[in-house]
Amino acid sequence: MEFFELLHKRNVEYVLLRWWHDLPEIPEGEDMDILIKDEHRDLINDLVTFRDNRTGLKCDIYTVSGCKYGSHKSLPYFQAKLARTLLHTRVMYRGAYVPSPVPYFASLAYHAVFHKGYGSGLPGFDKTVSLEVEHEYTSILTEQARELNLDIDVTVQGLFDWLTEQGFAPADDTLSKLAEIKPELAFLQKSLYCDARGGEVMVYVIRERLLKDELLEDFKHFLKDSFQFDVIDVRLLNPSEMDVCTALIRGGKWDNGPFKYSGGAPVALVIAYDYHPAPPSSAELKKQPRTTNGHNLHAKYKFRDLLNNLGLKEGHYNGVHSADNEHDAWYYISLLGEAYTNKIAAEVEIRRERYARIWPVKKLVSANAISKVELISYGDDLAVKKTFRLGNERYFEKELYAAKALSKEFAFIPPLLEAGDGYIVVPYLENVLDNLAEPEKKALIASKENEILAVINNLYNKGLILSGFTPACVVITPGNKLYCSDFTTLQKHDEQGNLLANISECYSGKTNSGTLNLKTVWEPYLDDIEKKLAGKTQVVLED
Repeated sequence: MEFFELLHKRNVEYVLLRWWHDLPEIPEGEDMDILIKDEHRDLINDLVTFRDNRTGLKCDIYTVSGCKYGSHKSLPYFQAKLARTLLHTRVMYRGAYVPSPVPYFASLAYHAVFHKGYGSGLPGFDKTVSLEVEHEYTSILTEQARELNLDIDVTVQGLFDWLTEQGFAPADDTLSKLAEIKPELAFLQKSLYCDARGGEVMVYVIRERLLKDELLEDFKHFLKDSFQFDVIDVRLLNPSEMDVCTALIRGGKWDNGPFKYSGGAPVALVIAYDYHPAPPSSAELKKQPRTTNGHNLHAKYKFRDLLNNLGLKEGHYNGVHSADNEHDAWYYISLLGEAYTNKIAAEVEIRRERYARIWPVKKLVSANAISKVELISYGDDLAVKKTFRLGNERYFEKELYAAKALSKEFAFIPPLLEAGDGYIVVPYLENVLDNLAEPEKKALIASKENEILAVINNLYNKGLILSGFTPACVVITPGNKLYCSDFTTLQKHDEQGNLLANISECYSGKTNSGTLNLKTVWEPYLDDIEKKLAGKTQVVLED
C-alpha cells in the first residue's frame, strides 16, 4: 500500500479499477489496473518501470485520453465521459481510491463487452466460438445490477444499450476500431448506408497545430483543386465545441500517435461533399473496413504527406483526421448542435437533388469540378444530360443560352430538348472521331477546316468567342455533319479589336502542359490557322 500512500502525498488523481475488494491483498495472478488523470501521469514516473524487476506488483496504468503510454491497443481505455466519471466520483476504500458503485458497474460492463469480448462469457456473442472464461462476468454483473436495483438485461446487447443510455458507450468511430480488434463486436455497429442519389458527405477534423501553422486555407484549396470536392463549410470551433469534439471524436485520443509531434486537439471541422465517391481498394478495406470512399482516404493521406514535406519546424505531425464514412460524418456534425446539423443537411440535400437521376443513365461520360455529362435514355431515344454543380450557375447559363437560343441560328449547335434546375438535355450525337486512331482523326478534322473556321467566325460576328473551342469539342456524325459541344467558355468579345487579336487573347493562358494559345491548340490539326483567321469575314455554315 506504500505505492498508494505516495500517490496521495503527491495529490495524484487516480482510481483503482478492479479486484480491490480484498485490499491490501490483490488476487493472485491479477494486475493492478489504474486510471489516472492525464496531467498527473508524469508525477509517478519515478514510481513505475516498464520492466518486471521483481520489486513490486504488476500494474497497467491508463490515462483518460490514452496519452503518455496510457492507451489500450492504441485507444483510450474507457469512453471519455465514463473515465471522467470514475475519477470524479471515486471513493476511499482500505487506503486506495476505488470507483463508486454505479460507475464501477459501468466500467466492469464496458471492460467485459469491449475488452474481453468472447472471453467475457457474456451471452449474446457467437456461440460457435469457445474460449476459456477468465472471470464469471455474467454472474458478477448480474449480482451487482441486483444490488444497485438496475433493471438491466445482462447480455452483450443489454449492457451495450444501458451504457449507451448513460452516455458511457464508445462513439461509432471508436466502436469501429474496437471491432477491428474484437471482430465479435461488429454486430453492435450501425449498418452503413448510402443515399441512392449518390455523393458522400465527408468531415475533416482540423487539429490545433495545422491552424497555428496557417494551413487551413491550403487544405481547403487542396480538397477543391486536387480532388474536386465541394467544400460546403469550414467551422471554427468555440471553446465549448472544442471540448465536446475532443472528448467524443477519435475516442478522445489526440496524442502524436506514430508521428513525432501531436497535431493537438480539434479546432475546426471542414464539411465537404464528393459528388463522385469511389470504393476503397481491397487492401484499404482490410485496414479500415468501415471506410466507404477511397477518395476520402487518398485525400487525407496525400495531404499528410504534403504537410510533412513542407520543411516546417516541428512539422512531422498529423494535422487532419477524417470520418471514415458518411454515418460517422453526420455524427461529427451533430456534435455542433441541431441547428448546424440542419443547415448542413439542407446544403447536402440541394446538391443531391440537383445530381439525382431523372432518366435511366446508360453511361457516365465525364465528370469534373464543374459538371457531369451522362448518356441517358430519353423516351425512345438516347440523349445527353449535362448537370452542373452548385456554384457553377454561370456555366449552366452559357450552355442553356447556346442550346436554347444560338442553336436556332447555327446548325453546329445541338438544340435543347429539356432544361431544369442546373441541367440541360440535348440530343445524343454519335461521334465517328471516338473510334478513329490519331492519324485518321487528324485527317478527318483537317478535312473540316472551313466548317471549323466558320464556327469561330460566326460566333465572333454574333459578338461571342468560344475560348475553350478545341478539337475535343468537335463532333462529326456518321452523316458527316459537324457539331460543336461544350459552351461553358462562351464569352463576349471586345468589338474594338479584330477577330484574330480578340480570339488569340481569349485563348491565352497556362495549362499543366505549357502555354495555351490558338496556335498550340489547333495547328496539330489545321495549318496556319492564325493566318487564315486574319481579316476573315463571316462564313455561313451550310446545313
